[in-house]
Amino acid sequence: MMANETSDVKRAFEALSQKKKVYDQLWHYYDGLQPLVYSNDRLKEVFKNINARFRQNWCSVVVDSVIERLEFKQFSVINDEAATETLNDWWVTSEMELDADDVELCAIVTGESFVMVWPGMDGVLEAYYNDSRMVHVFYQAENPRQMEMVAKWWTAADGTARLTLYYPERLEYYSSSKKAEEISSADAFQPLLINANDEGSYVAENPFGQITWFHFRRERRAIKSELSPAILDTQDAVNKLFADMMVAAEYGAFKQRYIISAADVGTLKNAPNEIWDLPAGDGLSQPTTVGEFAETNLSNFMDAMERLAASIGKTTRTPLYYFDLGKRADPSGETLMAMDAPLVKKVQNYIKRFQREWERLGRFVAPYLLLDGDNIQAVYGDPRTIQPLTEAQTRKTNVESGIPLTTILRREGWTPQEMAQMEADKQAESSAQQQTLGVALLNAQRQFNQPANGVNADAT
Repeated sequence: MMANETSDVKRAFEALSQKKKVYDQLWHYYDGLQPLVYSNDRLKEVFKNINARFRQNWCSVVVDSVIERLEFKQFSVINDEAATETLNDWWVTSEMELDADDVELCAIVTGESFVMVWPGMDGVLEAYYNDSRMVHVFYQAENPRQMEMVAKWWTAADGTARLTLYYPERLEYYSSSKKAEEISSADAFQPLLINANDEGSYVAENPFGQITWFHFRRERRAIKSELSPAILDTQDAVNKLFADMMVAAEYGAFKQRYIISAADVGTLKNAPNEIWDLPAGDGLSQPTTVGEFAETNLSNFMDAMERLAASIGKTTRTPLYYFDLGKRADPSGETLMAMDAPLVKKVQNYIKRFQREWERLGRFVAPYLLLDGDNIQAVYGDPRTIQPLTEAQTRKTNVESGIPLTTILRREGWTPQEMAQMEADKQAESSAQQQTLGVALLNAQRQFNQPANGVNADAT
């Protein structure tokens, strides 16, 4: 039994329990599974019998506007095409090419996500995306960049909870004595013996001598979601207005008509070409009167929702055209680029942080693929809004100023393979042009040497 076993299990249980509730809420808001929130209990009581739920999900817009511009393309080993191909082949084989999108989505929604590298059944290294609700990392107090311990829990096939603690030199395995949903404290976890006859068999040696978890964070200062509490509150307000509008549309969007008369009005019908014959009053009591109540103006709700949506956009640096409800004209190309600038800057910061962790993962894997991991780069696509004409003019100006085309393309996010293919295409095109020119010159020479009007050139 390890001396710190009890305290570390308790630390892990408390950290994972605390984050799960918060992260569940963030995923629900992103997925549009948002509760209808009332400003007071009396309103909640009034509307308690409403079965339908109406939501206008702007949280997904905020997140997806970032995800759409996060395009991790591949790894690149500088000046080594063979190593680049080997590393990216592993990347595809391990299916991280597909999981990378989930890694970054989780990091944006909850503020963090995790990838673990571990040998598969055949001994080959594999990489796995892990939901941030299942994993927590503890950093050393004296070195906040160095992992002290990583804890992962999950529900086993028999319904019990499993907990594994990862240290640089060892792994510890635990299992709960209760079903996962019944656990209320760390006391429910007991060492999981790999060998029933060996009390210490719940501990295994870490074959790597280091923690093989990689922590992707939206911010380094603190774990913060793209969906801040202020955004969630504003989303609640939008949904409340939307629900109010639908109730108003059901009860007050049509004009309500009334008749004041002493006569029987039970036979009157409201239909096209129907004429109502109403007797006049007797002159003593209330005269016969007809009228109508004005309908509820639904545009007031729409205007308020649009203002709240615009507030979300300004707070998150999301361009307002993402929240357009049809009242604005489509922006021009240059205007679009200017509107996108704050979002692009934010995404560039995320790329910078994610790149470092992907490169750290690549450097860890490289020696096991017999590669040098010193010059590994994670290549992302350009997050800017690209206008083809503007881009071509800018590229032309830069080339004319003396910047090599390959440098320009590298800054734009082209991979070494794409630039190599471009050079190969240029050479092939040049060879084809030279061959075409040669054929044309040969044909011209033959035509020049051919006698005119059938006269033999030698005789002439």
